[in-house]
Amino acid sequence: MSSKINIGFIGLSTRGHWASYAHAPYLKKSSIYTIKAIQNSSIESSKAAAKSFDIDKYYATPEELAQDPEIDTIVVSVKVPLHKRLITPALLQGKNAIVEWPLARNLQEAEELTQLARSKGVKTMVGLQARQSTVVKKMKEIVSSGKLGKILSIHMYASGNAWGAVTNEDHAYLADIENGANMISIPGGHSLDALCYIFGEFESVTATVHNSRNTMEIQDEKGNKTRDIPLTSHDQMSVSGVLTSGAYVSVHFRGGTYKGTNLLWEVEGTHGELQVKGPTGHVQMSFPKLYASFDGKDMEEIKIDEEQATHVNVGRAYDEFAKEDGVYPTWEDAVIRHRMIEAIYKSAQTGTKQTYNPTY
Repeated sequence: MSSKINIGFIGLSTRGHWASYAHAPYLKKSSIYTIKAIQNSSIESSKAAAKSFDIDKYYATPEELAQDPEIDTIVVSVKVPLHKRLITPALLQGKNAIVEWPLARNLQEAEELTQLARSKGVKTMVGLQARQSTVVKKMKEIVSSGKLGKILSIHMYASGNAWGAVTNEDHAYLADIENGANMISIPGGHSLDALCYIFGEFESVTATVHNSRNTMEIQDEKGNKTRDIPLTSHDQMSVSGVLTSGAYVSVHFRGGTYKGTNLLWEVEGTHGELQVKGPTGHVQMSFPKLYASFDGKDMEEIKIDEEQATHVNVGRAYDEFAKEDGVYPTWEDAVIRHRMIEAIYKSAQTGTKQTYNPTY
């Protein structure tokens, strides 16, 4: 890629959503990237955001944005159901593409997008930024070094923050499983991707998904109840299986946030153990603590210098994307994760062990 990367951003608004506090802080101070133009849900929103973020150009449609000759990369950070429609014009124009995770509502859409991107020869990245976490990188380094010996088992117990008893209007769409933005795909997908990035893919999965709650309360900005909505996105998920390495894995995600344990991730090897504790199951956007024990010694914290800001892992992913030999998750990686999620659902529906293709 060129030394300077010119971005057209879809979904950067003044309303304080993910793009404004995870993407914008990095991009605005970057010496590599420049946001050249914005496109939002309306021309008024696009104009307001352009003014707020000091960007010269704004557009009414993704087609207009994609046709801008100054722009070489389109970023999409909006609700999951819109991803395919909004990024397709960029692919057709041969623009490089960065899209938040989940890449699409389902595996079929993810495969269609990836095939189109490959046919156009464009460079892609998906927002599976847990791979950039310093804790995840350190775990991968320790495992690769062999200090743990043979990995025997891996256990993850985590909370999803959302998909609990209450949410707000902006996040109400998360309750509908058809939108593809749910506990299994978002925190489950991010965290399982980090697990597989370190330890390898599953040989097979056995899963249970469940709704402990069937409705979710919607509250206004003042915390007053406005209505109840159906909760068809599952608020409980358990997955167990064996990795291709032979290690056993068990994962339990639950909706909501709790006073007790919100993230406990343990790794047992023949010569050592790792333990990760954190405030949320969203490994991609949190800063958990890492503990280790080697050769039978007591568990001790591994100190990791970490900048405490939401955008850090996102920024590191952008840094890698800008390199010729960068290490970052592509849309091909996203398709593999979508396959895994489909296998989880199929196992839960049929009560049988399921496999998925771990290569693209």
